[in-house]
Amino acid sequence: MVLHPLAPEELARLAAKAGGMEALLSRKSPKYKEYAGRVTAPGDWLALMAEEPRLIRRPILERDTDVLIGFDPDEWQRRLL
Repeated sequence: MVLHPLAPEELARLAAKAGGMEALLSRKSPKYKEYAGRVTAPGDWLALMAEEPRLIRRPILERDTDVLIGFDPDEWQRRLL
């Protein structure tokens, strides 16, 4: 299996399904602290996430019109079963 980084457009599509760019952004990432004071626009964050995947919360599970970001066992159980 070959994995490819997500393009900014794909990240924007996932963010729209998840309720906004904030849902994708990993604030726990050391890279987040590096960029937090310099980035203000959501589009800039999406471009940075495409370049630096460690800024993206994982896992991402997309199913039909739903997307789950980050692992929350209770939320996954509620929405998937």
